[in-house]
Order: sequence, then C-alpha cells, then structure tokens
Amino acid sequence: MNADWEKDYPLLSDLSEKDLDENSSLKKMLCLIEENKRVIDFGCATGYFARLLCERGCEVTGVELNSKAANVAQKYCKEVIVADLDFISLNEHFSEQISDEKFDVAIFGDVLEHLRNPWKVLEETRKLLKPQGYVIASIPNIAHGAIRLALLQGNFQYQPLGILDNTHLRFFTRKTVEHLFEDTGYLIDAIESTKLPIYSSSDLIPAIEKHNFDTNITQEIEQDKDADTLQFVVRAYPLSLKNQCANLLKQYREAVKNLSDYETELDNLRLEIQQSNIQLENKNADFEKAMTLLQHTENELKEEQNSLYQIELEFQKVKNELEDNQVELEKTQIQLKQEQSQCDQQKNQLQQIQQRWEDNQIQLQQAHRGWEHCQQIIRAMETSKFWKLREAWFKFKHYFALKFK
Repeated sequence: MNADWEKDYPLLSDLSEKDLDENSSLKKMLCLIEENKRVIDFGCATGYFARLLCERGCEVTGVELNSKAANVAQKYCKEVIVADLDFISLNEHFSEQISDEKFDVAIFGDVLEHLRNPWKVLEETRKLLKPQGYVIASIPNIAHGAIRLALLQGNFQYQPLGILDNTHLRFFTRKTVEHLFEDTGYLIDAIESTKLPIYSSSDLIPAIEKHNFDTNITQEIEQDKDADTLQFVVRAYPLSLKNQCANLLKQYREAVKNLSDYETELDNLRLEIQQSNIQLENKNADFEKAMTLLQHTENELKEEQNSLYQIELEFQKVKNELEDNQVELEKTQIQLKQEQSQCDQQKNQLQQIQQRWEDNQIQLQQAHRGWEHCQQIIRAMETSKFWKLREAWFKFKHYFALKFK
C-alpha cells in the first residue's frame, strides 16, 4: 500500500485495562476474549491491545501494514508480520500454522472496512482457527444518525478519523455485518455496540445541527436502535457441524429458559389478571355507587338550577323595579334641583326684604329719636315763660272774641 495511506498510530504504552471506557470497542473486545489464548491480531498497530492481551496470559502474533508501528509492536507480540492483507494469501503466508499450530482467536479491530475484499480475508482466516476458535471484530456503523442526516444535506465528506475515515473502502450496517460473516462461513455468537449520540461534537462523525431538519425526520431517525451506534463489536465462530450443533444446543437451552421464563411470566400475568378482575369488580361496584350518587347529585343540581332560575327571574324583576326607581329618582333629583334653585331665589329675595326691613328699622329708630327730640323741645317750650305768655295771650284773645260776639 502507498505510504500516503498509512496512519500514524498512538503509542498508548501506559494504557491499562482499568483505563478503558466501558463504551470503548477495546473494552468490549477484551471482555469477549478468554485468558491464556493464542491470538492473531490483524492490524495490531503499535501493539497496545496486544499488551493488554499479554497481561491476560495470551500469546499474540501481530499483522500490521505500517512497518514503523510494527517495530513498536514487536515488544508485545511473539511475532509481527508486516503485510498488506489485500495483496497476500493467508493460506500461503501461514501454511505452517494451518498445518500445525492454529489460533484460538483472530482479531480485526477496525480493519475489515479498510480492505478491498474482507470476504476473502475472513474465509482464509477460518483455516487459521482451532475447532473452537473464533473471530473478534469491531466495525464502524455507516447507518449512524449523523451520517444519515448529513446525506440528507447532500454531504459525504471523508475525514481523517471516524466512520468516514479517508482510508475506509467498505461500509457496513448491522444487517450487512451479519451478511459479511454469514456469507464467509461464520455464525455470529454475540454482537455488541459502542454508542455516540447523533448530535455530538466529535471528530468521529459529521457535525449536525438538529434545528436544520424537520422534526418528523429527526424523530424517525432517532427511533432506530442503531442511530447512535458508532461501532459493532462481533464475536463469530466458523460454521462447522460441531459448532452448528453447539449453537443449536445453546439456542435450545436459551429457548427452554425463555419458555420457562415466559411460563413464569404467564402465571404471574394470570395471577395479576385475577387480581385485576377482583379489583375491576370492586371498581364496578364503586362505579355503580358513584353513578347512583351522580344521578342523585344531578337531580339536586337540576333542583338547584330551577331554584337559580326562579332567583334569576326575581332578580330580573327587582332589577327592573330598581331601574324604574332609578328613573323616578333621577326625575325627583331634577325636581329637587329645580325646587332648590327656586328656594335659593326665594332665599335671595328674603335676604333682600330682610335687608330693607333692617334699613327701615334703622330709619324708624332715627325718626323715633327725632320725635323724642321734638317732644323734648315742646316740653321745654311749654315750660318756658314765653310759652306761658303765649298761652295766656290765646286765652285772652279767645275770651274777648266770645264776649264781643
């Protein structure tokens, strides 16, 4: 292979099993491999996974395309073979192992998707495995929700890492992974998955903004169980009569166990149904009581409604009377205002008359004082000598007048 296509692998020399995330493909593959096995690791990189296997007592033979990485992996592997799986025949290259020592486990950790013909490689790998040997593989999921949504936008952009790695030649979904192993003579014993949310900001998937899509589309994609599946982790056994029998026996035992579980569940359901029927009968009795109470309440409500209707009629009557009284009151207020105006006028006239009477009283008092003054003058004159002489003169004159007459 052209050197431009070779990847630079991390050393991870201090990686330990306890450091592995439960959601990582390395952790899941490691859990599927028993201890003290003879392993061939295709695409062993710098040997970091081989080192973990060695700590479990395994003997590892590595196969690696990148010669620099292969040199690093030598310290963890019994042997590292630098080879391009697209251009070698495993049957020829491992003829001695095929005839003598075979492997318990063949590992393809994110390798099969890089091959031109992974079917051929898997078929040849069957001859490298012991009768109870198996293949462990991790394979990216091209049906991840982020890839689907990116395609809806017309995007299929290769990346340095992840599902759209620029060195990937093959792309797989769950169904095509199953077909890959079935078509090459394997029986899948276990298939697990690593998860990465659709809208994660990760270099392993395209960046997707949920609000750029119709809600119905995103909901439909999100409901798929593999929408957030990043990788499938598979354990598969070569399909032999013995393996088929073992698998059928395993399936039979699982079916028997499932049947027993179903029968137990059925008995529980029957018991629950009986209890539910009793509860239902009680509920029906309560319902009938409630219906009777409801009917009684409805009758009372109708009576209350009739009473309310009568009250509304009375209220309307009183309201009409009140409105009539309001009209009369307004008329009375108008008349009162008019009478008040007249009263104010009469009050003004009375004030004027009272003022004239007071003026007349003052004049009368002044006249009385003048009369009294005149009386005093008269009395003064009457007591004067002149007044007495005048009276004597008038008497004398009156006397002579009578005498001569």
